Amino acid sequence: MAKELTMDCEEAIEYVKKNIKPFDKVEMSYNRVFTPGEVINVETCVLKGGRKSCTVMVHLDGDTIHSTVDIDLEEIKYDLIEVRHCPKDGEEVLIAIDTCEEE
Repeated sequence: MAKELTMDCEEAIEYVKKNIKPFDKVEMSYNRVFTPGEVINVETCVLKGGRKSCTVMVHLDGDTIHSTVDIDLEEIKYDLIEVRHCPKDGEEVLIAIDTCEEE
């Protein structure tokens, strides 16, 4: 059984930065997109102009033409609905995203 948490989008991004590691399994739901797969990398940086970036590279489950996607959580944070994190070693966590105010 997964540990269930409720966070706003900023808290969820911080959780991803601190807790999601390569080879963990994730399922992200945002807008009308569902992205299940294995994490290849989590990269954070500050881009030109001071814009923050938190990009999760995911190798998608299943057989698709483009089986690896980059998801910049800072770009989709207002559409983020849910993140399921299944660490390689540890307890599964389900994060439900509470409303996040657009800036």
